[in-house]
Amino acid sequence: RHPTLDHRIPPRKIKPSRPYRIAVMLSVVRAIPRALAAGLNSQACTAMVRPAFANHVQTRTSMTHATECLTLAAAEAIIEKAIGSGRDKNLKPLCVVVLDSGGTVIASKREDGASFMRFDVAMAKAYGCLALGISMRSLRDGGSNPTGPWGTWGPQFVNSVVSISHGKIAPVPGGILIKSLDKVHNIGAVGVSGDTSDNDEQCALAGVEATGLASDPCWRVGV
Repeated sequence: RHPTLDHRIPPRKIKPSRPYRIAVMLSVVRAIPRALAAGLNSQACTAMVRPAFANHVQTRTSMTHATECLTLAAAEAIIEKAIGSGRDKNLKPLCVVVLDSGGTVIASKREDGASFMRFDVAMAKAYGCLALGISMRSLRDGGSNPTGPWGTWGPQFVNSVVSISHGKIAPVPGGILIKSLDKVHNIGAVGVSGDTSDNDEQCALAGVEATGLASDPCWRVGV
């Protein structure tokens, strides 16, 4: 071994000076009131007066913004009202699926007598709404009806979307978006299958409106 390696002096640890440590401590102490005030202001904003149906959404705060999330209670209420609307109209047995904004199933229900594939169809209708940000009626009309609210993009686009999604999207009415309380953001989607596509869509709209939440009015049948 090299003789000088045995006699190396270990590096000296540099300790922060006393004034520096005091300055750091003072900056931390001064920041505490500001942090507490910011937290209280955030809570005050959340506690502002909101509609009676505000309990159907939850607010999640991230580093950059706050987003509203559809609750399980709201999803179940949408399903019950959608199925109830189908019973009032004497429709065929229905299957209803409610997804959150990320496309995950919150709740679903299939009536007795509904075929086993109705869940997959309802899921594809709701999934397509979130994937493209429009209702499935709008997607269908945009591919076949140039006078529709979204104009026309041709059946080639619709077929391409279905192919790209590996069949996860069903471009027929019966799937609608669920809007946030300010009607700006999409917080979920509902898909209904079991009867005609128009009837499925009417039941989906009835379910969303029953909770006090909203969907885009241009998605109504005949509008």
